[in-house]
Amino acid sequence: MKSAVFIFGTLFSVFFLSGKSRIGDYYVGFGYGLVDESDNVFEGDSLNLFVNSLASDVVDLDFQYRHSGLDTNVSRETVWKLDLGLRYHFDKFHDAEGMFRPFLGVGVQYLRDSASLILEEDGVGWSVEAGAEISFTQSVSFLTYAELYGLWEDFQYNDFEINTDLTWWIDEEHGLSIAYLHAVDAKTDHVFFKYLYSWR
Repeated sequence: MKSAVFIFGTLFSVFFLSGKSRIGDYYVGFGYGLVDESDNVFEGDSLNLFVNSLASDVVDLDFQYRHSGLDTNVSRETVWKLDLGLRYHFDKFHDAEGMFRPFLGVGVQYLRDSASLILEEDGVGWSVEAGAEISFTQSVSFLTYAELYGLWEDFQYNDFEINTDLTWWIDEEHGLSIAYLHAVDAKTDHVFFKYLYSWR
């Protein structure tokens, strides 16, 4: 009986007592994932580094770096992308009983893609996004958003991405996540496994 109470208490503390969020919180993290192109032009793996911080009570500062090694039929290419963005989140839907937190974002980025596997050109670009975070419990949440991005030099070079991210905060500091990203024009699918550390 005591062991059953201990197990129940442990599960309760893991799933219901660590209230963390991917929006409106401080954390850093890294992820490793696989990349696949639907026409089998290339495939590879990818490393993702990210930081989320608060610019104000309702605005997040989001930094991401993604470095991919992609194997084509004739060579191995490197693609990397650096993003710096602001997210405005609408907190009036967030309360102690549950959470639905929509957000809008804008950002700048730099894409290095010498083989033109992702976009036809590389360089400095822009991004706009819209999405929401949905909390199932205080430690398990689902983040989804759509992002349109392209190059400042020529607006015809752009793509549309759909991102989903399921996160479990083990405690107030450590979290695990599995993410899926689909780029429409590039016809690529990414699956990431991530670790997150929150310092507040």
